[in-house]
Amino acid sequence: MAVVLAGTGHALPDTVVPSAVVEAAAGKPVGWAMKRVGIRERRACAPSERSWHLGTRAARAALDDAGLSAADVDLLLVHSSIPELHYPDIAWYVARDLGTPPSATVMGLRAACTGFLAGLRTAEQFLLGGGARCALVVCAERMHAPMRGYPTAAVLFGDGAGAAVLRRGARGGLRSIVLGQRADKADRCVGANATLPRAGWPDAAAELPGAWPDGPPPGGAVSFWEGRDIFQHAVLCMGEATEQALSAASLSTGDVDHFLFHQANAKILKSLVRNFSLPAERTRTNIETVGNISSATVPVLLDAGRRSGDISPGDVVLLGAFGAGYTYGAAVLEV
Repeated sequence: MAVVLAGTGHALPDTVVPSAVVEAAAGKPVGWAMKRVGIRERRACAPSERSWHLGTRAARAALDDAGLSAADVDLLLVHSSIPELHYPDIAWYVARDLGTPPSATVMGLRAACTGFLAGLRTAEQFLLGGGARCALVVCAERMHAPMRGYPTAAVLFGDGAGAAVLRRGARGGLRSIVLGQRADKADRCVGANATLPRAGWPDAAAELPGAWPDGPPPGGAVSFWEGRDIFQHAVLCMGEATEQALSAASLSTGDVDHFLFHQANAKILKSLVRNFSLPAERTRTNIETVGNISSATVPVLLDAGRRSGDISPGDVVLLGAFGAGYTYGAAVLEV
């Protein structure tokens, strides 16, 4: 018995924000973002657009791709790194808007930029354990607005969502998943006295009347502050997780058709490819046009590759990610 990929989907907001706009607001020179992190532009939600709106669009696209409907879903896992709502989780608004049946199990996940891999692992356990027959993993990120008040982070983040439908099958699918964490490094991700600005959150009153009479509360500490340490560990952890996932699947880098890594910084990706002797020509990228979209990066890369025809049935892909916490992982998937 295997866990196989039945369909994928993604959604990006219509609004394109050039790096020059963000650089000016953040006090950075023109061209800084492209030179330092490889980002030319990113997508940004409209003021009335929520993360769960993007997530629902991506989920519908994945179900359509699988030839299924919301009625077929009995496990819905939704991840968002900085959700507009902490209680209830945005997972229930994706379930509501998607039309997921009341009998379905619905969960919200929090695993930073490795959220898609965490979703795959959780879905795998449900499917192989008999707790679900059809799992839908959704990563919905609205990162641009909350980070606008922080010059260090403002140039990095964009908005987007990706989704995947998983079912049980006879062969192929997920060949291995490796997850890890370095909780001893968690403080490296927290800026001194940094909290998300109230203005960064959308007004919940329009969607949820009376939820916060005095406006949304601050949402915790902002990530990505000790850049040097994060850079070094991102390269090391994703590289080692890649090797472990390949070993667990009894494969080598030569057996992989596509490498899909989280896109936080173009220089991290280049160092990863160089330090671990990975083939650059088989490493897909999208950071230049969408920026860092956290947990949505990998499923967006996967779906875009499938829809363009670059990723074909039978291809072996290596998925890898690293995020705040530190959290990291890799998976081998036969499409």
